Amino acid sequence: MILLLTGMPGSGKGVVAREFEKRGIPVVSMGDAIREEAEKRGIPKTPEGLKEVSLKVREELGPGAVAILTVPKVRKLLELNPVVVVEGVRSPYEVEEFRKEFKNEEIKVVAIHSSPKSRFQRLLKRQRSDDPKTWEEFVERDRKELNFGIGEVIALADYIIVNECGFDQLKANIEKLISMIFDGKI
Repeated sequence: MILLLTGMPGSGKGVVAREFEKRGIPVVSMGDAIREEAEKRGIPKTPEGLKEVSLKVREELGPGAVAILTVPKVRKLLELNPVVVVEGVRSPYEVEEFRKEFKNEEIKVVAIHSSPKSRFQRLLKRQRSDDPKTWEEFVERDRKELNFGIGEVIALADYIIVNECGFDQLKANIEKLISMIFDGKI
């Protein structure tokens, strides 16, 4: 089974992914794939640089490009693991790429949802190099994500985790999801 985690920046995808990792479920980060590609190309890992890399790989490989970059890692992990989590799916083309490449695997999309205000506060605290520093940058980044098609992926998710009530509630929601997965209910 492949779980595709999606959500707007700062929604908590990374937190959810780490909870899966704590339980021995491997995670592949699509954002890391872009950061690695930026490094290979000698492009700075700034918001502008990462946007440039994202656009370039999509020009070169098509709209499912980031999924294409992660497929080899996912394939390798599936050889040894019944479940692999892919964190950071942003477009329906990426979902389709995974479905095309892994026809014999069950694939589920899990969306993490948080309000813009909560997400902005988290991004300010996180301080990753590509995180927005102002509300205006945040809004612009959201627009870019929505232009990639992330809204459609979220809307069509098989399961949604709302991340607004603090870590304990988020953790409980993740536990519920993991139980559902291993009980065959998702």
